[in-house]
Amino acid sequence: MRIKTCFRKYSSQEGGAVAIIVALFLTVAVGFMAIGIDLGSLYFRQKSLQTQADMTAISAVLNLSGTPDDHAQATVIGNRLDALALTSLEYGRYIYDSALPAEDRFETRDLSDVDVNAAEVVLKDAAPLFFSQTFLDTDSTPLSASATAARFDFASFSLGSRLLDLDGGILNALLGAALGSNVSLSLLDYQALLDTQIDLLTFTDALAVRADLVALDYADILTSEIDLLDVAGAILDTGLVSGSTDVLTAILNCTACGSFNASELIGISGDNVAIQLEDRLGTVSVSALDVLKATLDIVNANRLIEADVSLPIPNVLGNVDLAVVVGEREAHSSWINLGERGATLHTAQVRLKLDVDLSPSLLSGLGVGVSALSLRVPIYAEIASATVTLTDLYCDAGGPNDRIASFDTGLTPFTGTNGTHVVELFIGEFDAPTFEDTTTPLDAANLNPADFLDLELNLALITIDLFTLQLKAHAATGNALQPQIDFLVSDISGSPKTVGSGSLLTSTIESLLDPNNLEISISSQSQSLLGGLLSLLLAPVVALVDTVLDVLPGKLLGALLTPIDALLDGLLNLLGVGIGQADLTLDGVACGKVVLVR
Repeated sequence: MRIKTCFRKYSSQEGGAVAIIVALFLTVAVGFMAIGIDLGSLYFRQKSLQTQADMTAISAVLNLSGTPDDHAQATVIGNRLDALALTSLEYGRYIYDSALPAEDRFETRDLSDVDVNAAEVVLKDAAPLFFSQTFLDTDSTPLSASATAARFDFASFSLGSRLLDLDGGILNALLGAALGSNVSLSLLDYQALLDTQIDLLTFTDALAVRADLVALDYADILTSEIDLLDVAGAILDTGLVSGSTDVLTAILNCTACGSFNASELIGISGDNVAIQLEDRLGTVSVSALDVLKATLDIVNANRLIEADVSLPIPNVLGNVDLAVVVGEREAHSSWINLGERGATLHTAQVRLKLDVDLSPSLLSGLGVGVSALSLRVPIYAEIASATVTLTDLYCDAGGPNDRIASFDTGLTPFTGTNGTHVVELFIGEFDAPTFEDTTTPLDAANLNPADFLDLELNLALITIDLFTLQLKAHAATGNALQPQIDFLVSDISGSPKTVGSGSLLTSTIESLLDPNNLEISISSQSQSLLGGLLSLLLAPVVALVDTVLDVLPGKLLGALLTPIDALLDGLLNLLGVGIGQADLTLDGVACGKVVLVR
């Protein structure tokens, strides 16, 4: 009974209950604290690993043109990670396009590909467990972090269409062909445009107003349809032309000028460039005349342009009759391009014809009793387009003599009737409309002999006042050097560099005038003249003509090479065209910051 009373008394007491509850809670709290410490440690380790992955990706991208693998590995080791922590390092192209899902914006590439601009890394590490290993059968847990970094570098560069010399006749012919009327403007009118520098941002803003495109962004403006009137009006609206504006006024009076896409004038290669246009267009300046000349080339594509040109070249008599057909640039390549590595520009294929009168004194010494009365050489030329590709930008360049950009260069051979060539030259005549039809290559099989030399033959018993010889020749060059061209920091916005070989013109003319390539014959009229001579007189005349035909081939190379070489070189400079050559200008380089994109 006593025991039962004591038990009842004990059970009715409430003292000490808190101690029991606290003891039970502390057991659970200590367990949660242990898990919390480990989770906090894991979070810190994961965040640190992610930071290390970010740094590794940035290090690789900063050195894409060097040894990115080594720099990435050095970054990993420098952050006190094991070298094996870098489990994946891939290079590729990151496209900043909001229309694409984030996971599709990175495309894996080989490091050697020219359009690589990003690196993706994966780091793995093991984080230690402190208290949780009491409940788990492991003392660590694996962690992984990935990062993608990209840089958006680009350059602005132009190829061809740089006028080395001004000639009113050439420029008036180009402008007249575009306007469909005769134009007579002075060199001073064109000089005012040549002296005017316009940055592309100012020009694009003015173009947007003229073409009613102000609601669009810069990328859309530069891919919209515009016309020659819009370009001329935009140049005028900038207010930068301080001299004569007669050239622009003449264009604005045009009632029907050709339209084209603005991307044929100013090209944008890649969405990564498009998002930076507003910041970068203002850094690129060009002359107003270059903009206008490039526009005329676009509008006049495949049109026949004719002009009389006067060049002060010894032994060239009077004006040269010039006809030119400039084709379209390949794939509608632009004149000036703002592009990343891999951006490419092309010049247009050019076909020209010129008739030149040379001093007959060049062919003295053809024989006793032989005098040259006149010398005319009709020349046709088919000139391949040039190509440049931006292969690398060196954004770590500092001093003016450091390399900043590299281009692969070359010529795009055209397919003629007897192979591929970078230039074909002909002496002779083609029947119309062979020359104007740029869809059909000039065929040497269709080349007719042309009257080129009028002679006076003096014999003891007879004088022939006009004896005409004809000439036909053809030469082609199929190969050309394709070197890399480097630009230094000091070359930016400076003088253009020449793509190709300047000796190609001279060597092709030498081949054209080689005695083995020349076909010299007697004109049909002179043949009839010989047929009308008495047999008594025919023999000495034929003997004299045979002497001329034997001597003439050896004289033509030495007599005609210098004037024809100088003439073609001068004309092509006026046109902004080169045989086996093109002018490449680096207008600006924009080295973007490295960005963590994922």
